[in-house]
Amino acid sequence: MCQASNFYCRIPGRVLGCLKDGEITIITNPGHGIVTLEPIPVDWIPRDLRMPNCELDVLIRFPGGERVGIIRRNEALSESNKI
Repeated sequence: MCQASNFYCRIPGRVLGCLKDGEITIITNPGHGIVTLEPIPVDWIPRDLRMPNCELDVLIRFPGGERVGIIRRNEALSESNKI
């Protein structure tokens, strides 16, 4: 039996702030020594996760490494999480 979680990866992130109109910049893998800044469209991020230092997960589809959604840190993966 194949599960949807077999094709997706959750990457931890933390909101840095709004550095450009229409985008919120997040830091992926915070605290691991490699800082990667990712600009994400505002409408992808739930309202309660848009403040600086909010922790979230970036949902990545494999193969391909395409970003497909933003979810809360402890939220279960479902079809409604994906963009």
